[in-house]
Amino acid sequence: MATGTNDGALVLVRGEDGTVYRREHNPEKNTWSAWADTGGKAAGDPVTARNLNKRTVVFVRRDSGRLWYQEQQADGAWSEWSDLGTPPDTTAAGAPAVVANDNTYSSPSPSKEGVVRGNTDGRLELFVRGADNQIWHRVQKAPNGSGWSNWEALPGTWTGNPTAVVSGNGRISVFARKSDGRLRVTAQKDPSTPDTSLPANNWAPWAEIGTDYTGNVTVSLNNRKKGTFLQVFGNRSEGGLWTVGQSEPGTAKNPTGTWATDKAQRIGPAVPGRPVVVAHSDGRLAAYGINADGYVAYRTQTSSSTQDAPNGIWAAGWKALSGRKADSVAVRSGPQGTTAALDVFAIGKGTTTLYQRPRLSVGAADGSREDVWLDWADHSPVGSGECSGPGSLECLNIESAGLHSVLSLGSTIDPDANVTRDPQRNLPGQKWALKKTDDPLGAVTIVNRTKDKCLDEDDDLVSPYHLVIAPCDPERKEQMWFVEPVLSKGADAGKELASTFRLRHRSDPESCLTALAEDVFPHTARYVELIDCDTDAENDHNTWRLGNKSVSPGETTATAPGVQDIVLLQAAERCAADPEANTCEFVALETPKAYKAADGCVRGQVLYNQSPDRDAEYYVNWSRMSGTQASIGGTVGFSAEVVSAEFRLDLAWMQEETKGEQVQVHVPPQQFGWLEIAPVLRETIGYWKVTLDGHKWTVPGHNVSHAKNGTSGVKTYLVPRTSDTPPQGGHCDAPLSRLPLER
Repeated sequence: MATGTNDGALVLVRGEDGTVYRREHNPEKNTWSAWADTGGKAAGDPVTARNLNKRTVVFVRRDSGRLWYQEQQADGAWSEWSDLGTPPDTTAAGAPAVVANDNTYSSPSPSKEGVVRGNTDGRLELFVRGADNQIWHRVQKAPNGSGWSNWEALPGTWTGNPTAVVSGNGRISVFARKSDGRLRVTAQKDPSTPDTSLPANNWAPWAEIGTDYTGNVTVSLNNRKKGTFLQVFGNRSEGGLWTVGQSEPGTAKNPTGTWATDKAQRIGPAVPGRPVVVAHSDGRLAAYGINADGYVAYRTQTSSSTQDAPNGIWAAGWKALSGRKADSVAVRSGPQGTTAALDVFAIGKGTTTLYQRPRLSVGAADGSREDVWLDWADHSPVGSGECSGPGSLECLNIESAGLHSVLSLGSTIDPDANVTRDPQRNLPGQKWALKKTDDPLGAVTIVNRTKDKCLDEDDDLVSPYHLVIAPCDPERKEQMWFVEPVLSKGADAGKELASTFRLRHRSDPESCLTALAEDVFPHTARYVELIDCDTDAENDHNTWRLGNKSVSPGETTATAPGVQDIVLLQAAERCAADPEANTCEFVALETPKAYKAADGCVRGQVLYNQSPDRDAEYYVNWSRMSGTQASIGGTVGFSAEVVSAEFRLDLAWMQEETKGEQVQVHVPPQQFGWLEIAPVLRETIGYWKVTLDGHKWTVPGHNVSHAKNGTSGVKTYLVPRTSDTPPQGGHCDAPLSRLPLER
């Protein structure tokens, strides 16, 4: 699991034959790419890191014991795999650990204005256990470069895979396990620099911090005023998941820090593989694993690490995510500054299917705000095409909900023949795509993938008005359609998501794509037609399922991702175009208490005052943001900038407009200065209520909106900071966890 160049999720999965596949999410369009074969194989988990230019690099070990890597390019494409070779006289025996060097503290290297532009080093450093059971490492010679230093071995022999992290002062710590289960840590005395990338005797002696560990460990960061405190999570032979934290952070005199080993704590049963740990926006940690029943389960700190409780407080119990059993799990935090909390990705138990479950917000430590989870979303079997699983907007079966027949071509010979409905599946010409257009009302075209032509009206002079496919014409309204959700009578507007839809004709919105059950002169049942949407004839069927092929007769998979987005975007455009005839509003059924989006993330750049005796003034610009992020079903990140402008949200507590502000930071000599913020957010849970030309429908969903300062007693966190060390917390726009997911 990684973060792409545009802060979208990047999923990497190793298939059963070792092939590494990837899928990428585009947050701007809220769409997923099809599965792509990376062209490489792996003998273990793929590992990711980000170059200084924010592009992802993937590292793998192959059966030969050689290490290879692949880099993301500026245009989003990927390079060919490059061979990193092996340590001298041995091969790589485990998965590598890769971190990005940060020498900001030891060498700020600011601009002439004193601005530290984030990570001033950024060279990737790799650690791996060799077949000789030594831990070897090497580092990039320059940020973003293809040159690497010579291999160097750390003392000792080890088992399993090492874990490496970078603390807030740029010092790398490495954790490794002895064959008898003893867990040890070493750390750099000083952060490395490009000039002295591998200084002699720069690693502290190994310090033991626990015994009886049975697998690879995960290390998380606790950012406190005193510095960055490390916390380890791992399975032990006592039959459980244990954690132990530092009581003092690492320093130049004591690089490995001081560990509260007498306070090591069991927090639950053992989890498969390396524990998955993620930091919430408020600093609390959450551990994820798979429980005895096969479900993804998690436990969250009720209070983060303190001097008296270095492991944090774990008063709440484990919670299971029902609905899907899993064989493996990975978790990705939403980029800081966004309203989404995190995403859970899992491989279904006994399957090759990838599932995603978004977490819109995390519960409050005092229980005043419950966790908000969306539904599981199906992302198709690993390595499959875009037509698998529930399909995508690029590849759909359009199935008559009442007749269990799919939209098809009447003839494979005549490309302009009438479009039909056919009970037989998997015939040529049965795959369709919904394509967005430049239509001001948001209408889409329905494109046949086989012929690359658009569903069109036959221009019949008299009824029946048949449908054909014709060359796509971006100006032709007869090729455009509105998508309208259809719910059963008495449906719960706040909970039930439509699985069937009407396809209204853009040229004549009172007419819908209709299939006939039987011949009724002069109508032929095999041909689909344009018929009045409000027909009450039992022979007329105008509700359709928009997903992939049926698993068995009468059964269909879930609606393809993106269909509900089209529904709401079309509504927003139509309401904006004719607000007197059309109304769009969000009806809030529940409004939990407000909360802070993050606890002190860094806004803007960091300044270092180079002067030995003069103070500096640093002005930071920031904005109190407005707007809403919406979610539907199993998706989150649906851009609500359009929706919030056209959908009525009569919520007095909302931040109504973006307001820019400037904050002055007074920076003493030889110190760092920055601004930490945390805007106020609030959820609303309910449904969109839409009336378009007299036709009414609803869609359940959630909104997370920027709230006014002081909502629910929560105030915007806005604090200028200065220190002789750089900030320990992340930047508001920086991605967090990057974890691999293995099949």
